[in-house]
Amino acid sequence: MSRKNLGNFAGMAHSGLGAHFRAGGSAYSAETYGPLKALLPDHLAAWISHVARFWFHKKHKFREYSAPDEGTGVVPIADHATLSIAGDWGTGTDEAEKVAQRILEFAPDYTIHLGDVYFVGDKREVKENFLGEKTSPYEPVKWPMGRIGSFALSGNHEMYARGYGYFESILPKMGLREPGSYWGSGQRASFFCLENKFWRIIGLDTGYNSTAFDWGRVDLLDRSKWLRKSVHFKPKCNFPDPMMGWLADVVQPEVDGRGLILLTHHGCYSAFSEWYQIPARQLAAVIRRPVIWFWGHEHRLTIYDRYSVRNGISAYGRCIGHAGMPVDRGKPDLDAPWLAYDNRRYRNDENIDVGFNGHANLRFDGPEMRAEYLDLNGATLFTESWHVDLPSGKLHGPNLTKVLDDPALHFKV
Repeated sequence: MSRKNLGNFAGMAHSGLGAHFRAGGSAYSAETYGPLKALLPDHLAAWISHVARFWFHKKHKFREYSAPDEGTGVVPIADHATLSIAGDWGTGTDEAEKVAQRILEFAPDYTIHLGDVYFVGDKREVKENFLGEKTSPYEPVKWPMGRIGSFALSGNHEMYARGYGYFESILPKMGLREPGSYWGSGQRASFFCLENKFWRIIGLDTGYNSTAFDWGRVDLLDRSKWLRKSVHFKPKCNFPDPMMGWLADVVQPEVDGRGLILLTHHGCYSAFSEWYQIPARQLAAVIRRPVIWFWGHEHRLTIYDRYSVRNGISAYGRCIGHAGMPVDRGKPDLDAPWLAYDNRRYRNDENIDVGFNGHANLRFDGPEMRAEYLDLNGATLFTESWHVDLPSGKLHGPNLTKVLDDPALHFKV
């Protein structure tokens, strides 16, 4: 049996109920999911039982680094290190498998998933779409571990199953690799910091508080610019207080001039889709200089210039939520300052209008950082390079370059 195809995920409803609806119907077809069958009389009980397992349950308890034996969440890395980042990868599709293979070919020291295992990130879906364990007629996919270790953030889809699959099945497999094992020794919490003498890579959790209904992603309303940019009628995605306390007291991002790279599932602005501004405003209390910020959630590749939402930190945004889901195509219509985006059409067996899946590789060489953006076939689309000035903390970059000559790769010189 083959892996799932992108058509299984086309037309995904952007809500918890919609995700449960898709998950409840996903077992009723051997080739593509038939979610409408979930509401037929002979399948209704199965769908309702699926929803009931999570819909009326509390969220998994938020974890923090509160005891001496739980560590601090700060992990030292070498000054010369490599890292691969992918967002919205956990679909179990052929495309997700190709992205995983491209990452393994790069053989990075570390890999990081920016969140979202579909449809609802329960333990069965985590096994099949992330841990590579067969639970259905489909061939599973396995997350590509880094040579030294791997880390994972939570997205809204993991939280649709109240976070149990994420906290109890994903995190125990993450962290630094055990000797002789494919998996890691465990990642305690949904936030962390990797650091060396020149850079800090800080993973933060926007997923835990992200399951409120998002009116900005409803058909007929999704073209409202006001709604997409508003902080109302959508999930707040606000950072939990214990994590903000850890960031201020343990990480102390302004204690020195090391370059700051943030990783989250949700982004604070977009030229195409929803803005989740509250996390950027929270961070303004502890970060007072520009950062490089990678996020997912939006299923596309877009690279932005420096920008700040009202009362938020200043960030060079990089949306890379294009690792496993059908990739959105289209033109920007909001005023976030994009520098590059990929609007190529990906030819696929399902004949659906989608873009190319892919991921990003980062190379750290002392004060220098180079990022490469690749598609699932291994083609390099864009590169950028940064230099951090340690005494001041000033970032010099991005020195962005378009590598692949294709008119559908949009690039501002």
